[in-house]
Amino acid sequence: MTTFREFGAVVAVLAASSVLLAPGAAMADHEPAPPTAPPTAPPPQQHEPAPAPFQPRPAWPSGFYYLMSFDIGDSANPQTDAGFGVDLDYGLGMGLGVGYRVAGMLRLEGELHANWYRAGSLDLEPAAPLPVFDYSGGVWAVGAMANLVVDLPAWGSARPYLGAGYGFSRVAADYNESVCFIFCFSTENEVVDDWDFAEAWQAMAGISFSNPASSSEVFVGYRYFETDSLDFRTVSGTPFVQEGIKSHSLSVGIRFLM
Repeated sequence: MTTFREFGAVVAVLAASSVLLAPGAAMADHEPAPPTAPPTAPPPQQHEPAPAPFQPRPAWPSGFYYLMSFDIGDSANPQTDAGFGVDLDYGLGMGLGVGYRVAGMLRLEGELHANWYRAGSLDLEPAAPLPVFDYSGGVWAVGAMANLVVDLPAWGSARPYLGAGYGFSRVAADYNESVCFIFCFSTENEVVDDWDFAEAWQAMAGISFSNPASSSEVFVGYRYFETDSLDFRTVSGTPFVQEGIKSHSLSVGIRFLM
C-alpha cells in the first residue's frame, strides 16, 4: 500500500521533469522563421521620348538650286510712231533657272523666261469710218535674265525677298487682220510678222515659304518686266517703231536645293 511519503516523492519527480522540459518547448515555439528572399523591384518602365516640337527648316546655306515659275498678268498697250497702237489684253509667262545662294541671304540667278501677250486689236486707220479693222494675234518675248535677289529676315517659315534682273529678250509680233462690224471675222491676212532683239529688265518682290519635309521652297510674288523699244516692219515692208513691253504679273513657283 502506497504511503504518503512515496506519493510525495512521485509528485516531486513529475514536477522536476516538467521544469526541465519547459525551456526546450518554449525555445521550440520561438524558433526564427526561415529567411525569405527579398522582394524583387519592378522593372523600370520604358518611356518613349516626347516628339521634338515643330521647328521650321532654317534658311538654306550656300549652295546651288534650280527654279520654275509661272506668271499671269497684264501689259500696257504699246504705242507706235505710225499713229496706231496695239491693245494687249493679258499675258502668260514661264521661267526656268539655276541659282546660287551666298551665305543664306544673297542669291545670284540665271533665268530663261518666256512671255506671251494676247493682242486684242490694232487699229491701223483710227480716223477711218466703220467698218473698223481690228487685228488679232500676239506678242512673244523670250529672253535670258541675270537676277540679283536678297532674302530678308524670316518670319517663321516665311521669308520675304527683293530682286532685280537685266538681260536681253527676243520679241516677236504676229498681228492678223480681222474685219469687225458688230461681229469680228478673221480674214487670216497677216499684217505684221516680225521680231527684234531688245534689252530687258525686271523687278521682283515676294515671299518664300520653306518646306521642312524636303529641300524645297515655294514662292509667290510680283514681277515687273520691261523691254526697250522695238523696230518692226509690216508685211508690206513699212518700218515702224513700237513701244516695248511693260507688264505687271503675279508670279508663283518653286525652288529645289541641289
